[in-house]
Amino acid sequence: MERPMPSSMKLKWSSRCKEFFLLYSRRIILSVILMILLGQTINRTSLFHAGIEIILCLAYLVLIWTTDLWLKSYRIRIVAVSLLWISLTLALYLNAASFNTSIVLLFCMIVYIPLRLPGMLSIIMATSILILDGLIWYVTQLVDNHGILMFTMIHAGIYGLCWGARMRRESNEIRLQHYHELSEMHNQLEQSHRALQQSHRELEEYTARSLRYAVLDERTRIARDIHDSIGHNLTSVIVQLQALPYMIKANKEDAETSLSNVLEITKSCLTEVRTVVHQMAIDDEGLGLLALRSLVTSVGERSGLAISLEVNGVEAEWKSGLSEMMYRVLQEALTNTIRHANASKVKVSIRENKDTEQVTMIVIDDGTWTEEYPPSPGFGLSSMRARCESAGGLLELNSCQPHGLMVIVTAPLQHRSLEGEKYGGA
Repeated sequence: MERPMPSSMKLKWSSRCKEFFLLYSRRIILSVILMILLGQTINRTSLFHAGIEIILCLAYLVLIWTTDLWLKSYRIRIVAVSLLWISLTLALYLNAASFNTSIVLLFCMIVYIPLRLPGMLSIIMATSILILDGLIWYVTQLVDNHGILMFTMIHAGIYGLCWGARMRRESNEIRLQHYHELSEMHNQLEQSHRALQQSHRELEEYTARSLRYAVLDERTRIARDIHDSIGHNLTSVIVQLQALPYMIKANKEDAETSLSNVLEITKSCLTEVRTVVHQMAIDDEGLGLLALRSLVTSVGERSGLAISLEVNGVEAEWKSGLSEMMYRVLQEALTNTIRHANASKVKVSIRENKDTEQVTMIVIDDGTWTEEYPPSPGFGLSSMRARCESAGGLLELNSCQPHGLMVIVTAPLQHRSLEGEKYGGA
């Protein structure tokens, strides 16, 4: 007992048959029409004539089915069509083929020409064949004038239908190609969008790490300053206190002077400790400001540029978005100054306005820019402006007198953290 074919194999087989029919539908239909018409018109009274007609029919079938294999050039196709037409005309002239058979084969040729030859060549070829056939029919008197006109109009109508079918096919192919191109472009855009999102996330992570590193660098600098200044003073105090008993025994006046010096040094250390602790307390509340100080210090040390930082009225913490924006804009402004401004001094001032709830950062350099030659808007300035706008702020560029550039950044303090607002308002 035979096992039934699985449904998946049936679907696969039917899909292949459908694909084959769609690919070769025109050839199949034309071949079936040719065989049916020849079956009705073939000369059955003479074996020789029937053989000639069958050979011509096979030649046309070979032309239809093997065009894409060996007739890839349009010139070769024109030569093949011309040879077949000459063969058909000679067979008709020599009475080796009947008129009805020649009409059927001519019909197939008129169908083939618009489908397989390019535009102007197909028009010239079909027009030439119809005119020459009409002349041959008129000279040989195989058909009267009415029949010539009727057959010519029928073949011209068939040519027009086939030409329209070819135009629709090519239009569908172009639309399908455009669809595939758009789909591919859409996929590429999606991949690019995902890559940009990934890059944006990595940039945010890098910015957060940069801010933390800046904080650590600034704290390291403060610790080094404490060690170099306060540590040195305390060492001096210890040495003088150790020598104080001997000085009291030797000379009380020198001992009193030394004690006075120790007291002054101790007061100085206490003042410096309070200043550092106060500064660190402010920096702990606003890590963004600490990062800006570290950035100014590191850029000045690396570039040799004299950069001063002035802070007024900054009492509360900034949110990470505002801190990141201020840090990146200042970094880009200093980078542009070093690369393009040919400046020697830069002044950075930051202040908060409690009335307008805004923070303003102004960066002024003494570079070569003037009103006549302002900086050209490039990627750096566009990036700075985009960052300010993303934080709800504004970036302005003004020329300084007699030369130099002023960058003014204004951003709302609504981006400060809730904890910072609580401590800032206390």
